[in-house]
Amino acid sequence: MTNPDAPHTRATALDAVRRSTRSFLALFDGVSDRAWRWRPAGEEWSIGQTVEHVVLSDRAILARLAALPAAPLASDAARCDDAFISDAMFRSAGPAPALAPPKGRLATRAHGIAALCGACDGLVAWASATDADLRGFGLPHPIFGTFDGVQWLLFAAAHTENHAAQLRTLREHAGLAAS
Repeated sequence: MTNPDAPHTRATALDAVRRSTRSFLALFDGVSDRAWRWRPAGEEWSIGQTVEHVVLSDRAILARLAALPAAPLASDAARCDDAFISDAMFRSAGPAPALAPPKGRLATRAHGIAALCGACDGLVAWASATDADLRGFGLPHPIFGTFDGVQWLLFAAAHTENHAAQLRTLREHAGLAAS
């Protein structure tokens, strides 16, 4: 059993990214292209737009991480990693900022799968290959403050998981619309 208070490593953060992406992909198994694009009344995004948002976010995280060197992480910026992967982080944040609004570029489920896998694979490949000390630098998040490199990976996983609930709701609505 792992110690929940122990800091995450690059490897555990990468596992979280892979696991969250696999779970997210499973949520649009069997979704038709029609259901992919359909947006029910009262919902901000369709299934496809929700997936596009996650893809855009993962790509932005990769771009931010790949732009090293960054500022050394100040000792007062360190935080408990588990706070970054809890649902409480998202609940306390208020409405999501419009930092990665979807534009409807993923017109089909197949496009969404390819884009999501590509974004995840790119993030994992960079973090696996870099020699950078992912704990030794800090990069600002526009809402949550400074994250180190491992925490950015944990944030990517948590962000994907956060949108899973939205995807489940959209699937339910889309299922009703398809019948």
